[in-house]
Order: sequence, then structure tokens, then C-alpha cells
Amino acid sequence: MRIVADENIVALDTYSEFGELIKLPGRKISAADVRDADALIVRSITAVNQALLEGSRVQFVATATSGTNHLDLEWLAAAGITVADAAGCNADAVVEYVFTSIGELIRGWRFSLRDKTFAVIGAGHVGGRLLRLLQRLGIRCIACDPYVENAHLRGQGAGAHCSASSSGLSLGLSSGSWMEQGGFKFGTLEEALSADIISIHTPLTYTGDHPTFHLINAERLAALKPGTLLINAARGEIVDNAALLLHLQSNPGRLLTIFDVWETEPTVSPDLAALVDIATPHIAGYSIEAKVSASVSNFHSFLKHFHLEDPAHVGNSASVGKSNEDRIALVLPEGVSLKDIVADDPARQWQVAEAVCHAFQVMKLSDEFKSGVGKQDGDALFDGLRKKLTLRHEYGLRYLI
Repeated sequence: MRIVADENIVALDTYSEFGELIKLPGRKISAADVRDADALIVRSITAVNQALLEGSRVQFVATATSGTNHLDLEWLAAAGITVADAAGCNADAVVEYVFTSIGELIRGWRFSLRDKTFAVIGAGHVGGRLLRLLQRLGIRCIACDPYVENAHLRGQGAGAHCSASSSGLSLGLSSGSWMEQGGFKFGTLEEALSADIISIHTPLTYTGDHPTFHLINAERLAALKPGTLLINAARGEIVDNAALLLHLQSNPGRLLTIFDVWETEPTVSPDLAALVDIATPHIAGYSIEAKVSASVSNFHSFLKHFHLEDPAHVGNSASVGKSNEDRIALVLPEGVSLKDIVADDPARQWQVAEAVCHAFQVMKLSDEFKSGVGKQDGDALFDGLRKKLTLRHEYGLRYLI
């Protein structure tokens, strides 16, 4: 058996027990490279489609990512090629990115979470976990996800948990408690866009009842109230970047923005990056824990597809040898809890924000990214800054509330 894989995916050597493992730069994997391969393991930077795989003997493709818009799923299904993704494996990392980035604005005395309404558009793996965090912090929330909402309505009579969504994650809230605990409610897109904070966590889709391509367009940007914080850590194409640039240029100071994804990445408009408050190179889900979890998920899918026995040393977890307590790297001042992020006293809010930003220095990364956009090749910029996060551990946000 021959396995071709992106060289930057962690824990690849486990595949070598089952055949020849060929590691290549993900951006340069070609049709010639995979012609005699049986399996292909990629990240989001590799487009997997007919042009790449037609005529090859590849029968299994795995992506170490939650999103699959770099895969031509329709063609792969027609070709009889099995596809595995790593949906949900980076959820904690993305939630920490969102929380830390907001902390950067709080630390700069530019924003406060107190008495704000937080809209989460897309309540799947990441959005659902973010909603649970916000619930525990006592922040008023709107969940905008027609798939989860419909599942909730179907399960009301049985008291079942919401367990189906566009991304397939249980929100862990019984149908009776969803509306009662923490001020949550389901809302329409228009209601979500009237919130103080809007965080996007949907997949990128072009068809169906609820397509997300350019979901946030010029008209919807213009309708946002002054002071709104808009966050996109999902897919760049969900927000019309040209419309966003024009909006930010025409309305300075009216909108706060945190963007980790870009419509034309790895090429990014220098003008847009300069105007976004926090701009990063698609690294929200880039942590050791997320990468190991994704690799383990892909590997088990590989074993299942080829009917292979699981090596005893791989195991079934991606804890990378750390207990829950060991994973907590966030040090709060004595007498301060994470819930003080919405305290009456702005100084206590600042203390939490300062601790969070010390654990994960998002603003420093944003400054580096902004200074490089337009001055060097986009591929090199993205890959170089990602490599600086090779040792990023999650700081254990989910264990602190």
C-alpha cells in the first residue's frame, strides 16, 4: 500500500506500519504524486478533485480539518472514493481563539462583554461549544442555525438533546432547558445580526435551503448597528470581503472586526488586513491538541476503511499525555474567576483579559500578519506564521468554568 500525506500533519508515522508513506508539501501535491497511491491524507490547502485524482488508484481520502470545501465531495462520491474529515477536533482551539481575541479588545479598553448580546451563527461543533461557554458565563445569546433549531423542535416532545445540525454536534442542552438556561434563544439571521457580537461558525455552502456563500454581504453589513463586533473564524467566503473593505473604508470606527479567514487566502488584501482590528492567517483551530485529535480521527477512519487492526500504541484518545488539570495553562489572579470577564468592575474584566491574552498572544500574531500582508508571498506568510504556532497548547478554557 502507498500513502501520500501532507508533511505538516502530525503523527503521520503510524501509517508507515501499513505501507509506504510519502510525505510532501501540501500545496504541491500533484496528480503524478498520487497516481500510484491508495490513500491521500491532506489539509485544507490541498484541492482534492477530479484533476488531482482521476486515473489514480486512490480509494481513501482524509482531511485533517473540519471544513471540506477543498474537497470535491460530489466527484469523490461518484468515483467511489471514501472521504473522512476531522469535524469537531479543533472546536476547543477555535473557541479559545474567539475568547482570547475578544480579550485583546477588552485589554485595550476598546470593548466589554458586560450587558452584551452574543449571536452565534452556526451551532455545530464550534458554535455549539462556544454557546455552552457563553451560557456558563451568563452572557445573553442568540443561536442562529435552522438545522439545530429544527432538530430542537422535533425533539421537544421527547425531551431529547439537540443532536443534529449542519455540522452534527449535540449542544448538550435538553429541549426544555435550551430557552431557560443562560438567556439562550434561537433566532433568525436578522435577529442574530442585530446582536452586539456576531460570531460566524457555519460551513461554506453554495446551495440548499440555507447557503452561506456571501451570507454577510454589503446590505447586511450596512444594517449592523454601530459598535457591533463581527468575528469570522469559519470560512472566508462567508463574508463578502470586497464589501467588507468598502464598508470599513466608508465607515471608520463603526464596526469592530476579528477575522481569521479570508475570501482569497492565502492572498489577502493589504488594505483589508490593515482595517480589521485583529487579523490572523487561518490559525484559530491550530493547536497541538486539535492537530493530534484530527490525526487520530483520520487514522481510525483509515483503519476502518482498509479493515486493518489498530496498533495498540495509538489508542483512542488525543490527550497527548495530558490530564484535564495539566492542560490548564491559564493563570488568573488570586480571587479572580473567568466569570469576572463580565464583572461590574472594568478592572476585573481587564484582569481576566490580561491573563487570557498572556496564555495565547493573538495580538502579537495579528501584528506580524498585518505587517507581512502584501510584502511577501501569501503562501509563505501563512505557512511561516503557522509554523510559529507549532507548540501552541490550548490553555484549558473549557475546564475553568
